[in-house]
Amino acid sequence: MNMYEDYLMLLSPPEPVKHEIARYKKASARLIGNFKSMDSPAHISIQHLERQKPFMSGKNMELIEQGINTLPPVLLHLDGFAHFTHLHSRMTIYATIRTTPATDDWFSALKKRLKIKKNIVPHITVVRDIPEKHFDALWPHFRHKKLVEPFWIRELSILKRDTLDAFAKWDKFKVFEFKNQTAPGYTRDELELLKAGDPDQINLFI
Repeated sequence: MNMYEDYLMLLSPPEPVKHEIARYKKASARLIGNFKSMDSPAHISIQHLERQKPFMSGKNMELIEQGINTLPPVLLHLDGFAHFTHLHSRMTIYATIRTTPATDDWFSALKKRLKIKKNIVPHITVVRDIPEKHFDALWPHFRHKKLVEPFWIRELSILKRDTLDAFAKWDKFKVFEFKNQTAPGYTRDELELLKAGDPDQINLFI
């Protein structure tokens, strides 16, 4: 058993979203070369817990699962691209998640279940922590792109790795479903789409 473990809680979008984000990562790499997030599958980060005792795999996980199960799936919309500015003129380009009262309420409820106090800005990272000159080369290709399809998030994924192993990779640890199908806030058409499983959810980027 590891002495300490890191945990990453995230929301994983459907495969068509992952595929399109991967296309943008590959196109970016052709322009600027390799970058940190190049091989990372598309996801929405929720919480990163570092240097935790392995007891996280016991009673704590049971309580987290119980709380997550009481939440409904959430309908999200990708809505263009934006960027973060870091220290030393480093930049991150990401796909924006549209903000609505319904999504604000849902993420607030998720934070409450996970006991998260910090602010969460839901987004999907495309190109992470690049120098300004690489950002200047990429941003003109992103700034006017539009995303046109919604997607459902139905589960929370938890990954873990050994804190003390510098070469440790993230391993899938737990997956908890958002099971509440009766929560208010969605139209009849949206709920029918949820039940159908989004069979035509493709072509997110134009």
